[in-house]
Amino acid sequence: MSSPSSRPRGVPPRQEAPLTPVLPPAFEAFCALHRDHYLDYARVHLPDDEAHGFVRGVLGELAVRWPYVVSHPNPSARAWTLLSARIRARRPLPAPLDTCPAPQYDALVLHCLLEYSSTAAAETMGVEPSKIRYLVCSASAATRRAARRLRPDPPGDLPRGCRA
Repeated sequence: MSSPSSRPRGVPPRQEAPLTPVLPPAFEAFCALHRDHYLDYARVHLPDDEAHGFVRGVLGELAVRWPYVVSHPNPSARAWTLLSARIRARRPLPAPLDTCPAPQYDALVLHCLLEYSSTAAAETMGVEPSKIRYLVCSASAATRRAARRLRPDPPGDLPRGCRA
């Protein structure tokens, strides 16, 4: 019996395809664009080491579902919905945020707490900047106060429109 490395004379060695999966360039670009924002959002809800693992898991899930995600008219919105839903399933929200609609809660966290501009929050969530402004301004004073208390050490002054 011949060994696996032996081959007949004159037959060139077979070139094996790499076993490491190759991700679509569009997915890699998507990750580069969104991963830091996803991590910022996750850190509001989870300890730092858990947040990294959580975002890595969500990005892995997106990689598996990538054809489905990019077939949606708004891939950023589809991906954000997955991330946001996974966070809420993992960490229940305190009152009065527990009754806040998911998009409004997310807008408050990104814009008021993390101080993203309306444009940056909108790009992260896959919505228009005007929707972020509407969601923030239409939140009750109690809801805005509760959102600011999600993080133990809130940043200095919050953007205008986010005050109670």
